Amino acid sequence: MVKWYFIAFAFLVFNTPLSAQQWKLKRMEGVFGIGTTNVYSDLGGAPNATSLLFIKDITFRSTRPSAYLGLRYRVSPRTSVKTSLIYGYSKTEDFDGSRNEVRGFSSVTQLVEFSGHYEYYLLPELRLLRSAAVFNRRGMVNDYSLLGFYVFAGLGATMYWPELKVEPREFDEYKTNTGITAAIPLGAGLKFILSDKWILGYEIGYRQSLTDFMDGIKTPWSKRWDGYWISTLNLSYRIPTSRRGLPIFLDKQWKRARF
Repeated sequence: MVKWYFIAFAFLVFNTPLSAQQWKLKRMEGVFGIGTTNVYSDLGGAPNATSLLFIKDITFRSTRPSAYLGLRYRVSPRTSVKTSLIYGYSKTEDFDGSRNEVRGFSSVTQLVEFSGHYEYYLLPELRLLRSAAVFNRRGMVNDYSLLGFYVFAGLGATMYWPELKVEPREFDEYKTNTGITAAIPLGAGLKFILSDKWILGYEIGYRQSLTDFMDGIKTPWSKRWDGYWISTLNLSYRIPTSRRGLPIFLDKQWKRARF
């Protein structure tokens, strides 16, 4: 028994400083996934209802798919930065039961978003990256975190293409050509650690645009800019990195170029 206590004590004393830095050897993650898009504009919407970030306006009939690519870089065990490229499209329409059902307008919007996010982990996922071990009579038993939860905020640019079907009215404004707007992403994500290399995740976030023409129309009764939700089921791959924070293959090229 004394032997096992001595081994455990020695392991914690001499291994903890090294294990605490192991996350630096896998700072980068490649992310890809598929999900949903919901654009919220002057068309459709719940009748006589206003809600924070259009939450009450979410309907299955307006939901369309999205595709997601990203690259994450871990700054510290609790913080990361990420760049993402997202394609999505959504349909908005004055369906039966919406606040403007008599009008009968509809629009299909395609969009491409490029954005940067700052992520803060309320529940850090550090599987195989932290020293959290205990010993029993049969040896070491690992006690790693299997979940990660984070919130994020960022800034991006979105290109969009609306296809509007309306009966033109002289008091509305129409812009159905390609447009570009700034976007402000806000959201949260959950990560399930599958192994030391692979992570399954789910992310959902709202994007506030700075335009009222994502659906191609602006009415005199418009009170806010358009926005959209993106949700993604994604898979991340941890990319081995050197102590300089570069991917191993780039670090080797850097050494060759230097010497």
